[in-house]
Amino acid sequence: MRDAMKALNGDPQKINPLAPVDLIIDHSVQVDFFTGKDAFKKNVAMEYARNGERYSFLRWGAQGFDRFRVVPPGTGICHR
Repeated sequence: MRDAMKALNGDPQKINPLAPVDLIIDHSVQVDFFTGKDAFKKNVAMEYARNGERYSFLRWGAQGFDRFRVVPPGTGICHR
């Protein structure tokens, strides 16, 4: 979209959400570790091992927009 805006001699930086947006990446419903003090930490590490490339891509994409944030997994549970 920004390339199209530029081709039309417009300002490509105008391609942004009109309102603030938070993309909350919820955890997958998979538990590998369920006992021990470090179970949460280990499960988050497994989540990133499985989906790290996806999360990195979303975070990279978020850097190109104003008013758009990506909330990674492991920061709390949010159900919608």
